[in-house]
Amino acid sequence: MKKLFTVYAAVLLAVSAAAFAACAPRTPATVTLGENAVLITPSSEVLGITAETTLADYMDELVSRNELEYQAADGMITSINGKAQEGSSYWMLYTDDAENSNADWGTAEYEGKTYLSATLGYGLLPIKEGCTYIWLYQTF
Repeated sequence: MKKLFTVYAAVLLAVSAAAFAACAPRTPATVTLGENAVLITPSSEVLGITAETTLADYMDELVSRNELEYQAADGMITSINGKAQEGSSYWMLYTDDAENSNADWGTAEYEGKTYLSATLGYGLLPIKEGCTYIWLYQTF
């Protein structure tokens, strides 16, 4: 009887562990920081990332997954998640990708880390897994 209980307990424990592992939350591909900021952390689980994959490619995949909405005109983002540029307010792009950013056009800070302005538009900016891309709605 003691052996049967031990086997039953071991099976129950193994099934419980598998159930919890299967239900682990999926890391979101985008994190909305508020209506004026959107953070994107590319993952190859969302889209196969190559040297040619641009931020636009990744954002289009997020749109197809209903994780993001955006509009663009003339290569510029005009609206993200329903927040459209107006007057002297625009969506500006910052990143921690050192090869494709500089401080010449400004910086942004998030969770104690400084991000530099992207040097390319979203349609040309190659993305890298492990880098972060932040859209900030700013007024000048």
